[in-house]
Amino acid sequence: MKKKKINIYSIFLIVFSSFVVFISCKEDEEVFPRTRLFRPVLNEELFSEENTIIVNMGNMKEATSYTITVSRDTFQTVDYTFESDTNFVIIDESIVGEELLWYTIYQVQATAHADVADFDSKVSDLGNVRTQKFPSNMMAPTFFDVTDTRARVFWSTVGAPVTTVKVFAIDDLRLENPLAEFTVSDAERAAEEKIVSGLDPLSQYQLAIYSDEKVRGWEVYETKEGLDFGDKVVDLVGIDNPDILSDTLPSIESGSVVLLEGGRTYNANGHAFDKSVMIRSGYSFTPALPLIDCGSNFNIVEGSTIDSLVFIDVAFSGDFGGNYIFNIDKSGTVGEIKYEGCQIRSLRGIARIKGGVGTLGKFTINDCVVDSINGYGVLAVDKDSWEAGDISFTNSTFSKVIYFLISRSNTNSVLIDGCTISETPEKGRQIFRWRGSDGENDVVNGITIQNTIWGHGWNKDGEPDYAVAGFQGLANTNFNVINTYTTSDFSFSGSEIPGFPNFLYSGGAADLWESPYEGVDFNFKDQSFAGKGDSGDPRWRIGL
Repeated sequence: MKKKKINIYSIFLIVFSSFVVFISCKEDEEVFPRTRLFRPVLNEELFSEENTIIVNMGNMKEATSYTITVSRDTFQTVDYTFESDTNFVIIDESIVGEELLWYTIYQVQATAHADVADFDSKVSDLGNVRTQKFPSNMMAPTFFDVTDTRARVFWSTVGAPVTTVKVFAIDDLRLENPLAEFTVSDAERAAEEKIVSGLDPLSQYQLAIYSDEKVRGWEVYETKEGLDFGDKVVDLVGIDNPDILSDTLPSIESGSVVLLEGGRTYNANGHAFDKSVMIRSGYSFTPALPLIDCGSNFNIVEGSTIDSLVFIDVAFSGDFGGNYIFNIDKSGTVGEIKYEGCQIRSLRGIARIKGGVGTLGKFTINDCVVDSINGYGVLAVDKDSWEAGDISFTNSTFSKVIYFLISRSNTNSVLIDGCTISETPEKGRQIFRWRGSDGENDVVNGITIQNTIWGHGWNKDGEPDYAVAGFQGLANTNFNVINTYTTSDFSFSGSEIPGFPNFLYSGGAADLWESPYEGVDFNFKDQSFAGKGDSGDPRWRIGL
């Protein structure tokens, strides 16, 4: 009986164990549903070589192929779509059927395909990449290499000579339809530059250089806004003739605007004005202003009535010993002579009136730099039969001026506002010299000096003896001085201007300014100067 019980127990254990094993096997053999492939990812960032794109994706063993899509506008439109059976792809002409554009940003997407389309991956954005710039000997344009209608194309001589410059529309990305072609002359080839004209203002172009039919490079140019000065514009820009200004002025209409080119020199040639005119800088390929050589001074025609003679962004120079911008010896009436944004250097005087009978309504200098002016100063009404009305000097710098203002007759007003003045006048001379035939003349509505810094006088010998006189005549003239400084080395030798200055800077000119003696650099060396933000010519001020 005992043996029989043991056998029954053993059989029970065997049957139970088999059941457990059967259940476990059933669990191990459970089948999960199939899912999509993961989106492709990059082994390394997209990169370019010349005008090809390299796509290096991680290898997916379940993927049978990939679809690559390429765009230039974040897939608002598609440039190229193609299949690849590898995860490493070079996108070039052999793949897409044409060369990729140079120096262009492309976006790339990829989709991995399974053996059954239902299990393809979703689209993967692989990012952006820019193709390389076309290897070229052409230089990129700067601000001064383009105007409203012209462009300066320039290059370095490497390999075959440049023979042609072509102009293309900005959207002609493959340079297929030139808008204009310009032959490069031997002289231009030697200078390694060509001026292209006939462009439209506020427009973008692609300008390309060629050696015969082979493109050597191209750059994008954007023209400036056109200068609008009405319908009486006389454009002398681009004309290589120093006498073109004086040759043109006699035939222009009154009220004309004459445009000069920066970097060129124009001869005054003693032209006598009989009509209103504005002479100003047009666009140019250099930051230099157009220069009027005053070797033979401007004048006016006898008996003329002129509303205004205005000069904007023009440089003037001549002989310190004998030249003026204006040396007027004729009778007439001039409403205003005005200089704005000008550089005026090395003259005997800026404007001298020495003969005839007449009136000058206004004499205005704004935003100018005036340097090295001899004994007839900035304005000399050197004849008591002429009278100047209102004299205004604003936001300007004056340095090394023998006499400042001279008049032999009454004047209506003098305003000096926001100016930096150094070594003006020469030692012992008067700042304001009003000397009529009777010995007394006045500025009827007073002299105002405000927001100005005045350094010491000019000793041409370099000795530290700088004292100047305040004025001559002006017995009944009122001086109004506001927020005006002098350096500690400024002093009066006589006829002190009442209330001048308001404030005395504790140091000398060399302590206040960076370089008051060599060149014209009146940036503040002393950054603690109390008037650095509200006094002197604004071009030198330091914002608070």
